Amino acid sequence: MNWKHVHLIFKREMLDQLRDRRTLFTITVLPLLLYPLLGMLMMQVAQFHRESPVRVYVLGHENWPASLPLLDDTGQIVLANAMDESRQLLEFTLLDCPDDTKGGIEQYAQKFLNAQQADAVIIIDQRFTDRLGIVHAKEAHADGEEQTHQPPVAQLAALNAQSGITLLTNMARDQSMIAHTRLSRLIDQWWDQWRMQQLVIAGLPPVLSAPIQLQHLDTSVSTVRQAVRWTKILPFVMLVWALTGAFYPAIDLCAGEKERGTLETLLSSPARRREIVWGKLLTVNVFSIASALLNLLSMHLTTGMVVKGLSAGMPGGLSESFGPMPIHTMGWLLLLLIPMSAFFSALALAVAALAKSTKEGQYYLMPLLLVTLPLVGVPMIPSVQMNLGTSLIPVSGAILLVRSLIEGRYAEAVSHLPVVFLITGLCCAFAVRWAIRQFESESVMFQEAGRWDMRSWARHLWRDREATAQPSVALLCGALILVVRFFAQFFVSADTSFITQTLLVQLGIILLPCILMACLLTRKPRWALRIHRTQGSHLVAAMLIGFALHPSYQVLGQAIVEVYPISQDTLQVVKQFEGKIFEHKLWVILGLLAVLPAVCEELAFRGFIFGGLLRRQGVLRAVIVSSLLFGFAHAILQQSITASVMGLLLGLIAWRTGGVLCTIVVHAISNALSLSLAWGSRNCTEIPDFLSWAVESGPQGWTYVPHWQFTSVVLSIALFLILFQRSQKTERVVLAETA
Repeated sequence: MNWKHVHLIFKREMLDQLRDRRTLFTITVLPLLLYPLLGMLMMQVAQFHRESPVRVYVLGHENWPASLPLLDDTGQIVLANAMDESRQLLEFTLLDCPDDTKGGIEQYAQKFLNAQQADAVIIIDQRFTDRLGIVHAKEAHADGEEQTHQPPVAQLAALNAQSGITLLTNMARDQSMIAHTRLSRLIDQWWDQWRMQQLVIAGLPPVLSAPIQLQHLDTSVSTVRQAVRWTKILPFVMLVWALTGAFYPAIDLCAGEKERGTLETLLSSPARRREIVWGKLLTVNVFSIASALLNLLSMHLTTGMVVKGLSAGMPGGLSESFGPMPIHTMGWLLLLLIPMSAFFSALALAVAALAKSTKEGQYYLMPLLLVTLPLVGVPMIPSVQMNLGTSLIPVSGAILLVRSLIEGRYAEAVSHLPVVFLITGLCCAFAVRWAIRQFESESVMFQEAGRWDMRSWARHLWRDREATAQPSVALLCGALILVVRFFAQFFVSADTSFITQTLLVQLGIILLPCILMACLLTRKPRWALRIHRTQGSHLVAAMLIGFALHPSYQVLGQAIVEVYPISQDTLQVVKQFEGKIFEHKLWVILGLLAVLPAVCEELAFRGFIFGGLLRRQGVLRAVIVSSLLFGFAHAILQQSITASVMGLLLGLIAWRTGGVLCTIVVHAISNALSLSLAWGSRNCTEIPDFLSWAVESGPQGWTYVPHWQFTSVVLSIALFLILFQRSQKTERVVLAETA
């Protein structure tokens, strides 16, 4: 790496970008003007914002208890301690109940709603007082003593089944929704006073009707509270702008140079492609950080001014909640911004390199945002906390780490710092590596822009068929499998047997698209599915790996469940499914859930998709992408993570052995061992003597003994070394696939 070349390219690209008015406007001028203008508009709109009263019709007002009236005869609220808001924003109109209404009183009241004469209608039943449960007067008994009259318990229960008040609204209208909320609050206030009155009449203390009021003492510092509130908003805004600020310069530095014809000059310079990428990457990174910082500062200053203006003369803690952000918070946010900008810049540069024109590059921004936004939004969920599981999520873990630092939970932050640092570093390294690969590919750099035509594209796919699938066709096949499987789960009835479900998923959804695409879009379907003759040593090693790898696979699955616990609802569904499948004999279960998925899924993910992605020296791309697609094909999150890790190992085996036969063997043995252990645990059968050296029965069912778990790891590593010994024939097959 010649850093002088990198510096020269960085200087050239910076000067080029600083001369571009569009980039300067988007990166610098827009954030400085956008938020103040939005704040000004918000202040103007706030002047027009006021709450309007709602109209409420009351039918049967005469049935309301006279001992505690709610309204007077003119419809004004007379309830003591009623909120001023209710008195001002609720307009009551008292109506008499008609003696004979066609269709019932509710239908009569609904006419007022349909005619929009009222926003809500209250109907008070004639027996409303009786349904309150307690007659509120002490009656003089025959012997001269006063006694409280109370209906029997059975009668009270029947009466209380309905309150005696019916509220009719049209929830499709905003005013009706507001009326419902305000009336519910007013009725609750009346009910509280009514219960207190009844308790006093019964000779009981009225405090019995009031809920226990907790004395709340907040020990947090106001500056920390303000910082925490800001951190729920600002990281989201900052990272979105960091991505946006990286993408537009990246488009101009890749697709823009292709259009201007200056990219060829740069590529023909003495600088290596790696140095060119680093020069452009530093330029994009500078604009990404600058864009995020300017937006952050502009938004923070504008919001502070707007909150201060809106809270002037208003009661409440609006200014207290969103006061000025502490300076140390800004420092921690900068610490988050630097690695995230580097990651987004490399990602944007790699994606922008695919674009043939600036217009096409802008279309790639939306998918990138859609993928990134969930990762940025996960920390905004209130229940999400910093732990090992969340620290493993890219971007989300870094945001949660910064939140822990801002809130002063330094011990928690330090304990998860290595994991977050490792994940973020790996993401940056993969993104940079991807960008470099894009610039090293002549087909990516020198592809010509042109109008895409469906007929020409279809003709090209048929006429220019090759032995294996194109990478784009392989990705299309993977996406098709996932989409069809997603929708299929909503159309399969719960009463469908697991045999039918398994055959439908494996044969119809996973295998059939690959077979059709291999036959229609390639010249050699057997090559496209990577069905090659495998050398004997690889096949034997694969069989042994299947047995040796399973204890580690089981430990991995248990660890993932510990980090990401399965919800009770999911556990219930899993138990129901296990109850269905373990009713059958073991050989049926192994055939349908071990062998069949191994064949179908390996032909699809390590066969057709892997073979297509393997072209043009795309080994790393094939291993990672096929494992991710394989993981997403599983329904449960914990199962998807485990399957993705397993997919990486299977991808490595598929690459070293030059086909899918070995991966089918490993996959089938792993499935068979998992099902056999679960079947043995569920049916409480005794462990056979010939397995007692490796398997034991515990609280979690059948598990491997610890010394076999350790030995299997060593044995797996030794067996993987055998896979790296290729024969000349296997070497030729792999070279042909990666060409």
